[in-house]
Amino acid sequence: MDFVLEHKWIFLIIAEIFFWVFMISFLTVRYWFGLKKLSMLLFLIFIINDLWIAAMGFFDYLKTGEFTSYQIIILVIIVYALTYGKADAQKLDTIIQQKVALWKGEPIPQAKPAKVLYGKAHAKNQRKQFFSHFLIFAIVHFILFISYGLSEEIVNINSIEQLFTVWLNNKNATFPFNNAIVNNLSRIWMIILTLDAVISLSYSVFPKSNKAASS
Repeated sequence: MDFVLEHKWIFLIIAEIFFWVFMISFLTVRYWFGLKKLSMLLFLIFIINDLWIAAMGFFDYLKTGEFTSYQIIILVIIVYALTYGKADAQKLDTIIQQKVALWKGEPIPQAKPAKVLYGKAHAKNQRKQFFSHFLIFAIVHFILFISYGLSEEIVNINSIEQLFTVWLNNKNATFPFNNAIVNNLSRIWMIILTLDAVISLSYSVFPKSNKAASS
């Protein structure tokens, strides 16, 4: 990881380029072979990309001990991925679908106008996406629990506050599993999941309004 952090800006650019190249390639293969039920894989690609980018920012913070512009840019990238990135991915999906149909000499499907949700409908959709993220998080952590077992430090946890303090602030990465690499992955993912929860569930408290309709 030290080599990555020494060339962190290069690796950040490579990560973004690789993500979009992989996304376009996957969508092309998806529509070329008609495998349209692989949407969950797209979601996993988003998560893996966010985890890698967040990992670089997280370890950069541990190395420098301060909040830098590099970490701010990474935070902006993750927030974008959790908000506008989802809609942009759907637009890219439509574009690739039409391009592949053109290459194959098939009727080009008409792009359906994106249905913009507001109010309770938008909040419900955001909650659904977050719960999907949480379900993947829970399943992966259950597999990690079966594979590595829980850390011995869990017997010393007396409160929820202490649980998250040890989980997120322990630089030695000794919790929650008996593997430091897995623990680092877990706490980085926990940060992203928490950020996703704040963004997604905030719409239940502050619903998205249709400004055009209200005006």
